[in-house]
Amino acid sequence: MNKILDKLKTMKVTRVIEASLSGVISTGSFQNYRPGYKDQIIIEDCTLTEEEIDRLKDHLDNNNSRKFQEAERKATIERIRREKLNIRIYMHPVSKVVVPSVTSVRDWDIDMFIDEVSLAQYASQSQIVHAKVNHYIAAGKWVKADQISEIWPDIVIVTQGHLKLEIDTGDFPGFLEKYPIDNMSVGTPVFLKDSAGTPDFIGVPKGWKEAREVPTVFDVKRTPDKVKDGIQIAAYCKAKGIEQGIVVPINNKTAQGWSKPVVYNKASLEGYYKIYEKKREDFRKRFGL
Repeated sequence: MNKILDKLKTMKVTRVIEASLSGVISTGSFQNYRPGYKDQIIIEDCTLTEEEIDRLKDHLDNNNSRKFQEAERKATIERIRREKLNIRIYMHPVSKVVVPSVTSVRDWDIDMFIDEVSLAQYASQSQIVHAKVNHYIAAGKWVKADQISEIWPDIVIVTQGHLKLEIDTGDFPGFLEKYPIDNMSVGTPVFLKDSAGTPDFIGVPKGWKEAREVPTVFDVKRTPDKVKDGIQIAAYCKAKGIEQGIVVPINNKTAQGWSKPVVYNKASLEGYYKIYEKKREDFRKRFGL
């Protein structure tokens, strides 16, 4: 054998380097989905050392592993979309993986008791109010919903829906007359380790008896729910490193078009965030995401 190996050293050698990976994905749309991947490199007159060949094989193994993980993510997302159309996702800028939205984590086991058609109408009405508030913060004008072009799909869903919801509700400028807010800025996406979301706006309450004059996460709600809203705003505050959250009720349930704000201090936010963490773990167990 040694003589044969010695002869090989003087010959022109063709090396075939292969790496393959297969497995079972049980969290996808189809039970026991089995993707498989195989990479092959053929090198004529190979002069690579065994160490270099091993490194090349490791590279192929890593490529196949990334492909499998991407297939697993796509299968999981497809399953979620098939089961619950209202779950939203973000691409995490650091980990580069798909994560669920804060509201999806909060509501996945609640919204299942509401039919999808009704849920879409309520969600669109909320989106309209949020868009009007954002427009006011950015442009200084409280306008009719039909003057904001980007929410036309939501306007159509609400106006044609069987619930007959209103598209123009509430009075945000009126709220600010009673509860002034300084340094308002429209919210941008915030990221926790394994979820994400977009608060409505950031600002500082000015002269409120109920709140401190510190940077605060604000969220506008059509119908406030202290626990649900607390879970959501606690996650946003955690991501922003902010210790005060306030829910602003904007609706037509009162003649003035708004209701008393709900203030969450540091202690209450910490408590609601613990609830959020439990719901996030339950979401992961249910959907594999």
